[in-house]
Amino acid sequence: MYYELDEIKDYIVHILKRNGFRVKKDFRCPEGWIDIAGFKMGFSVGIEIGNPEIVIPKLMSYPFNVRIVVTEDTSDKVTDKNVIVTNINGLCKALKIDCSPPFDEWLKDKQDKDYRFYQIALKHLTKVFSNDIVAKRAIDAIVYLYMAEEVIEDYSGKVTERIPFVRLYPTLVECGLAVRDTKELIKPKTFMTSLTRDGVRIAKVAIREKLKDNRDEINKIIEEIGKEIVFVITMGLAERKGLVLREMNIVEAEISGKSLDEIYYSILPIFANIDIDDILKMFYRKPFTPLTALCKVMSYTVFYHKARKLLERLFMIGLASKVPVYDYYGEFLGYEYKTSKEIAGILSKSAYANIDDGIIRKFQNILQLAFLKPSETKDLEIAMERGIVRKKAGGLEIVDRERFKEFIKARMARILAEAVADIIS
Repeated sequence: MYYELDEIKDYIVHILKRNGFRVKKDFRCPEGWIDIAGFKMGFSVGIEIGNPEIVIPKLMSYPFNVRIVVTEDTSDKVTDKNVIVTNINGLCKALKIDCSPPFDEWLKDKQDKDYRFYQIALKHLTKVFSNDIVAKRAIDAIVYLYMAEEVIEDYSGKVTERIPFVRLYPTLVECGLAVRDTKELIKPKTFMTSLTRDGVRIAKVAIREKLKDNRDEINKIIEEIGKEIVFVITMGLAERKGLVLREMNIVEAEISGKSLDEIYYSILPIFANIDIDDILKMFYRKPFTPLTALCKVMSYTVFYHKARKLLERLFMIGLASKVPVYDYYGEFLGYEYKTSKEIAGILSKSAYANIDDGIIRKFQNILQLAFLKPSETKDLEIAMERGIVRKKAGGLEIVDRERFKEFIKARMARILAEAVADIIS
């Protein structure tokens, strides 16, 4: 499906542009990425390709005037959420726009300029390295840089951890596929390396090819980890350009039992070893919805090791980057796993979990209390009765910081236990 999906997306982009739309492919919305968003004179349309049950909730998270799901189903319908479900040939009828040429004709005449550029670049790299294996390794380096966004290229001896593909970066720079930046003015020895626009074009095609070649392995990984858990991870780890998992010291606890109490007591050790401030820092100056906030905390607590396993498995097949992170002085801080929005989009189309709205509201309430935002909830009432917080002009004030932290952690653990029970039931 991966290659066909890309062709359908390109066709829809082509048709919308011909009809005067400003088009954004892989449009970032509050709960992931929408395949295509179109904007025209105060009108907006969001279009997703795939299973309506999985993609409709994502479409609903952004205020499009019209939402459309393109499927292989030949019968058109409108869901109870006013989402139009149709096939590729019914898309233009739904939008009341001109749809020429039809998809099949467009596909016959399609010229993939990016793929042609990719082949030319691969031939050039083979000539530069005098070795086709090393040239393909250079393509892997380009994909790695695309997912990582920027990596350190160090010749000072300060950096202790191995930098992936570092010996190939100078040649990529010489070929105009990567660029360096440094803060050192005299004889620089440390660079930050990232891709040029041509490098990005190559990376996108290479990722498309990797997705096509690894479709069975990706499905196998999703099945092993669990579709519902993959949904939580992709929702919780989504950032501006893809998924990001930061390395943290999280206790690995076996979630045992099916009753709420059994699950709650099995995950308590995870929260006992976490500083709640480390969790709350993840939300500073970053947009989130109640659902994505819940999924983020789950991804960094009860499902942290599942998330790490998912991204490690993707890393092993070249679809994620494991990036060493350093401070300004070259001190190693740990690793981040990153994968691109294209790969995150494929994962999000393959996994879904329906988390009860009541659980999401409960988590929103405890998160508001954690950020000291006044909201008349049962949690605030209990915290005030116990003398942990009190009201003051304009907001709330913590009376006992340690007890406050423990209260927030205990309530979060209980709510997450409810979410886990809801997902695995």
